[in-house]
Amino acid sequence: MRTSYILYLIFFIAIQLSCTKEDEIFSFDPELKLTFSTDTVSFDTVFTSLGSVSKRFMVRNPNPNALNISEIYLGKGDNSPYSITVSGLTSNFIEDQRILGNDSLMVLVTVQIDPSEESLPFVIRDSIVFITNGNIQDIKLQSWGQNAHFIGDVIIGCDSYWPADLPYFLYGSILVDSLCTLTIEKNVQVFSSFNTFIFVAGSLLANGEPDERIVFRNERLEEEYSNIPGQWGGFIFLQGSQGNVMEYTDIRNVQYGIRLGTPDQDSIPDIILRNVRIENSSVAGIAAFNSDLLAENTLINTSTGYVIGNFAGGNYLYNHCTIANYPVAFFSGDAACVLTDNLDLEDGSNIQNPLNVRIQNTIIWGVVDEEIIVNLKDSEGALIHTQNSIMKSSLDIFEGDNVFLSTESDFMQFSDVQNYDYTPDSLSPAIDQALGSNMLEDLFGVERDSLPDIGAIEYVLKN
Repeated sequence: MRTSYILYLIFFIAIQLSCTKEDEIFSFDPELKLTFSTDTVSFDTVFTSLGSVSKRFMVRNPNPNALNISEIYLGKGDNSPYSITVSGLTSNFIEDQRILGNDSLMVLVTVQIDPSEESLPFVIRDSIVFITNGNIQDIKLQSWGQNAHFIGDVIIGCDSYWPADLPYFLYGSILVDSLCTLTIEKNVQVFSSFNTFIFVAGSLLANGEPDERIVFRNERLEEEYSNIPGQWGGFIFLQGSQGNVMEYTDIRNVQYGIRLGTPDQDSIPDIILRNVRIENSSVAGIAAFNSDLLAENTLINTSTGYVIGNFAGGNYLYNHCTIANYPVAFFSGDAACVLTDNLDLEDGSNIQNPLNVRIQNTIIWGVVDEEIIVNLKDSEGALIHTQNSIMKSSLDIFEGDNVFLSTESDFMQFSDVQNYDYTPDSLSPAIDQALGSNMLEDLFGVERDSLPDIGAIEYVLKN
């Protein structure tokens, strides 16, 4: 009887094994190894004290039978700035992760770097070790850490000065108080978190130079975030603000590049923009309300809304500017430029003020048929003067000395708008057609010749 039972048990086990799929049967062969979707996980610059995005990679079992990964751990253990997550478990040491034959497992990696005294970016390395059937395999980890000045939800003191010793990371919002001045040195790099605004009730002086430009941009440094509008709030210049100057400065991936609401009784510019570049805005590159603005050698481009808007009157001078809307990764049906002497308010009322706009040596272009919208309640009281400019418009209000008006898209061509190069094409009507001015160098510090080009960027013949 006992012999029959043993034979029956052996037969039952054999039947069960024959019904088990091959990829579910575990192999303990030390010759079988894992493969990985990458050999190194690299992070772009990570600011100290801030966590990174999650990077992921796949662990694959290319063998017909299942394998058990007995250990997955970080080489530096508890001293590692990295963290790994496998099957919902986050730890620096994970045991017994099973992979069926020809199946895979996802591993997530993040890093948080402690501050140090270093000013230049520094590298942080570690590895993730996998032990399977006695085999030891690893994936390298590499990050660049960067110390920074962290500033947020604060009122900037009077006569404040930002040197270029470290980058600046802004969170929340900051305010330059009335009667106070914030001076920013050349080569300063400013990174802002989502919905961070820089409010200016006093004065802002951004003193960049051609080869040491000041940069204001979003906090995310990964390539996929490099050209997305609206990743931080932007600059809001409040009533009473005056004496603002920005030179050789870049403002990118913003809601408002410049929002200017500084009505007063004079025509003195409340802000001067020289050699400034404003790119990728979700609302406007420049939105000015009954204010006074001077922009020279300035490139404003790529907006999901309008590129510039001058509303409810004011005094505006654009000289050697390029104002263009060629959306790169999104669609915009808005005109590049809006000019009005009035504005409808939320309570249903309308305000109106005299509008004085002077456009010279400037390109206004884009992908829609009419790139300029004009709304005037007092057309006789408005002064719109254009000279030596190229404008995608059919409005005769812009007719002037050496002004090129067209609605044909191929009339004005740039070198490579997909890569943000707004240099005039070699056959562009902008070449040699500008009126001489005091702008002897272009947006990037290139010397203009005796016959300067219309726009912010001088065409240079390549050898």
